[in-house]
Amino acid sequence: MKPILQVALDLEELVKAVDIATKITSSLKCENIWLEVGTPLLKAWGKIAIRSIKELTKCFTVVDTKTMDVPLVEARVVKSAGGDAFTVLGTADDETLIEASVAKKEHGILLIVDLISSRDPYKRALETAKYEPDVLLFHVGISVQRARGVTAAELVEEIVKVKNEISNVKIAVAGGLKPGLIKPIVERGVDVVVVGSAITSAEDPAGITRRILSEMGLM
Repeated sequence: MKPILQVALDLEELVKAVDIATKITSSLKCENIWLEVGTPLLKAWGKIAIRSIKELTKCFTVVDTKTMDVPLVEARVVKSAGGDAFTVLGTADDETLIEASVAKKEHGILLIVDLISSRDPYKRALETAKYEPDVLLFHVGISVQRARGVTAAELVEEIVKVKNEISNVKIAVAGGLKPGLIKPIVERGVDVVVVGSAITSAEDPAGITRRILSEMGLM
């Protein structure tokens, strides 16, 4: 299966997010692109943001809910607005992850378990795999990137270990990724590459997206 580029629209301004999303999808097919309604965008605009991105682009739409409780409720909200996937934090209680597995089946929505802030992402990935996530996301948050100067590229060895032990779950990686860092990650077997500010802060977001897709072997 070909890798997927997930464009994280971590913005507060809906107009800007829609502008970037439509510029990308007007010149590039959605076949290997997922669009993400980032947490800031979701908190600022709620269902309006989900519907706007989905209806104006027709792309697979991930909604970064960062759910810690009541996933049955949050999955329903996301699905009713047109979202295709939602995120649950790997640091959530096991009971929440069990309910998340029920929610994904009941609402027909993909479940992404985000391992952000896990003390041992490799260990937690193996623990949460039994709850049948569709994607396990290895994620270095922005605050950590700024404070420690690290990116998700440094998680590759842990990712490869998980890939070797779990075959039925896609592996995603997010955090400070930009052109030049992506090719070696994809070559090691990552299924979903999440890129945010490298695209959304660019003068030509479609051009940077095209460059990243080329680095991923998709163009």
